[in-house]
Formats: sequence, structure tokens, C-alpha cells
Amino acid sequence: MKDVHEVYIKEADCAKVLEQVNDSMSAKSFYDPKTVQEKRVEAVNAAMETVKGIINQLGVEPETVRLLKTINGRAMTLLQESPSIFAFIKSFKKNCSEEFLLSILTNYIMSLTIDKFPWRSEQVKEKGALASMMCDMTLTKEDFKILRDYEKNGGELTDKLRRHPADIAENLKRNKLLIPIETITIIEQHHELPDGTGFPHGINSNRFNQLSAIFIVAQQFTSMLHDSGYDYELRSEIISKIRTKYGSSKMFDKAIDALVGVVN
Repeated sequence: MKDVHEVYIKEADCAKVLEQVNDSMSAKSFYDPKTVQEKRVEAVNAAMETVKGIINQLGVEPETVRLLKTINGRAMTLLQESPSIFAFIKSFKKNCSEEFLLSILTNYIMSLTIDKFPWRSEQVKEKGALASMMCDMTLTKEDFKILRDYEKNGGELTDKLRRHPADIAENLKRNKLLIPIETITIIEQHHELPDGTGFPHGINSNRFNQLSAIFIVAQQFTSMLHDSGYDYELRSEIISKIRTKYGSSKMFDKAIDALVGVVN
């Protein structure tokens, strides 16, 4: 399932497909002693691709939100059961998409960073995790590659790519009873910069909240670590780059300081 590009599901088949995903993520199936680790990794990746496809085609429903939370929980369990985070990365790189790997690692780093704040809670972490899993859900694999290249090398982006945070956020605002407003705000802001040069709206540092800042620095750290080939010796250099790029506001300074406490 690693190389699946898009999932198309007929509306009439949606309930059946979601039932199959739910069965694959059930504790009985997922933790069956006969299920090897590689198959568990493939299962969470396949489940994520399927749920993403359903949301893109049919919108957000209570069952798809519940499954996103379950998928994240199963992935976090796989990470915690791995001998090390690098063993986890090796397994996931082999058996799942780059997009999903980065999402899960961002959730992990973000969760540890949130723990550095007095208002930490599992509910807050869940809001960030949903943002990580949904923030790029309208992008194709090729779109994601183009966006990653832009983040590393600069250049130009299509209107679709520049608009995608706002487009996703706007769609989710119709489902505020299912998706927390904090999650929607993170999604809308995850490509913004405190100096106002980000996208889609070019907001300044006064518009960010603390959770968005934590998410963004965790996502940046994960992305840069990934690009380094997971050379953990470069973490101080990566932090320095993040501080140069984002450390122009109190919200981001606090987030970066907390991140330093996690990765050092």
C-alpha cells in the first residue's frame, strides 16, 4: 500500500469500506500475536489512505474522525513498541508513505513538546494530531513532493498549493461540531510565518496561538530531520535554522525552547 496514490470509493460502498477499515484497526485484529509488525505498519498506512480518500470525496463524518483518532493511536503504539525511534522510522519508511511517516513523527514530537507546558492534556494533543493528519489531505502524492521541494529550495507554488491550507480549513469549518476550532486554526496556519511572508494569508506573529506555534516547529523539526537522513547529531543545527526562521515572536520562542527540551 506504500505506493497507492489516491483512493476512490463509491458513496454506496463507503459504509462497507469504513467497516473494513474499522475491523483492521480493531484491537483484536491489530494486536493479534499472528500479526507481524510489518503488517501492522501496512495496515495503519492503508487505513489512513482510505479514510483520507473518503473525507476528500464525501466530507467529514463522525466515523471518519473516530477512525483518524484510532489510526493515530495505533501508530503511536507502534512507535512506543519499537526498540528505538530510528527502528520505527526504518520500518515505516519501508512500508508507508512519506506523508504519513512525517505526520506520525510530527505528532510524536509535538506531543512531547506539549508536555513541557502547564496546560498539557491528552485532549490538546488530540487536536494537534488531527491537524497533522488532515493538514495536507487534499494534496496528491505529486503535490506533496512539490511542496516538500519548495520548503527545501524555494521557488514558486501553484495557486492550488498556496490555497490548500485555507481550502481545507474552510471545508472543516462546516463541521465544527466534529473538528475542534483549534485543529482548524492549526491547519490554516501551518504554512504561515511570523514575519508575514507565509501562505495562504500572510498573517503576522500576533495571529498565532501557542498550539499552532508548537505544531509548526514540531513539523519543521521533523521535516528537516527527515531531509538530513535522520542524522540526530544535526539536531542543534536544525534547531538553529528553525529559530532563525520562526524565532521572531514570543509564541514561537516558547515553542522552540520547549522543543529544545525534548530533543536535547
